[in-house]
Amino acid sequence: MKVVSVITICFNAVLDIEKTIQSVINQTFTSVEFIIVDGGSTDGTLQIIRKYENSIDVIISEPDNGIFDAMNKGLNAATGTWINFMNAGDCFYNSDVIESIFSKNDIQGVGVLYGSTFSNGTLRRPQKLNFLKYGGIMACHQSIFYNRIICGNEMYYKTKHKYYGDIELTRRLFIKGIKFRKVSIIIANFQGGGFSSQVSILARRAKFDYLVQNMGLIGIIYGLIGKIKYLLDKPNV
Repeated sequence: MKVVSVITICFNAVLDIEKTIQSVINQTFTSVEFIIVDGGSTDGTLQIIRKYENSIDVIISEPDNGIFDAMNKGLNAATGTWINFMNAGDCFYNSDVIESIFSKNDIQGVGVLYGSTFSNGTLRRPQKLNFLKYGGIMACHQSIFYNRIICGNEMYYKTKHKYYGDIELTRRLFIKGIKFRKVSIIIANFQGGGFSSQVSILARRAKFDYLVQNMGLIGIIYGLIGKIKYLLDKPNV
């Protein structure tokens, strides 16, 4: 069993997948399991993946029912205690990130670790944890590690909607009292512009549906308050 399982989800990402792979396999921390879940790419992505297959523990390439279905496939294949999703186009901030987290921090009893993100030339520090109640997430998904053992049966992504599954999972763990800890480390370089970052009617519907699932009808009120707070407050950078 490895300490950390890094899972990369990709589909037709021929221009982005290689830098993500190199970011993972060049980590100085030795106890890392690397899993790639490809959605059945047809653009040459799989050929690049195969070039590094000796450094990848699990390769799955088949059609899926959306990004969160693919993430669940990765979770089912993972054996590591800690889970991180570093999807195609994103990468760790440097080669020492995982080493810095798991050799220099007291993580006893912690279920979720999170840190800062570098995105589009800007350092983005984590939001307050209460941000989860208002429909947001306290940190970029790529800058979060989940303890698969402590999170237990809650460590899965809901697939009812194509959006907000990462926020729903993290909020669910927070509401259930899983211990969260912020680390003073820049964890990921986030490329942005991914599927789950899109804003649409379907995304908004997913957001409020999951708020209700997690918190009941009061979740709608929290979601509306969160929208107002977002419009009034500057982003935490």
